[in-house]
Amino acid sequence: TGVGKEVEGEGVVNFARAFQQAGAKAVIVSLWEVASEPAVEYMKTLYSHLKSGKSRAEAMKLTRTEN
Repeated sequence: TGVGKEVEGEGVVNFARAFQQAGAKAVIVSLWEVASEPAVEYMKTLYSHLKSGKSRAEAMKLTRTEN
């Protein structure tokens, strides 16, 4: 989650930007607080789709419909 201390004019944008500058090809960040267990299940489903060869967009779409 990208929830954290908000800095005027910055918000939580720098959180995702830091990963991108470190070389991450893609970053998924929610802008709201999430419960731990549902987030774990969501990410397991997402990674399962990615591992099976789905594109990032397709994996996200499938995961949203399944969770």
